[in-house]
Amino acid sequence: MRNRMPLAEKIERMIAFAHRWDEPALDDTQIAAELTRRLGRPVEPADIAGLRDGSVTLIPRDVAAELCALCGVTDKGYLLPEGDEDVDIDLRLQLWTLARDRGVQHVAARAMTRDKLRELIADLRALPVRTR
Repeated sequence: MRNRMPLAEKIERMIAFAHRWDEPALDDTQIAAELTRRLGRPVEPADIAGLRDGSVTLIPRDVAAELCALCGVTDKGYLLPEGDEDVDIDLRLQLWTLARDRGVQHVAARAMTRDKLRELIADLRALPVRTR
């Protein structure tokens, strides 16, 4: 059995992905307010903080689905403890976040193995972060 990515790490990866390069990431209060609106029931900033810092390790399915949607992650199973698709999703989130932050306009990454994606991610990390 392989080690699973911690939920907090997945959430941080999604939040880092879910904003334009020239905007700050959503904070706990903003996330909680949007989830409250989407779910029609209260979600507290402290709940989001607990998920992000790892003190809360289980996420309700409806919250997971809406948080994924909020962050632009189409596979809502990413935050749930089943399957191993989280590795592929995580690699794609890393790739697109790094490409955005480095100002890379085009990336050809179809039909790549996980190892090739990791190499491309390492290459992108080596590039300087773009500035205005």
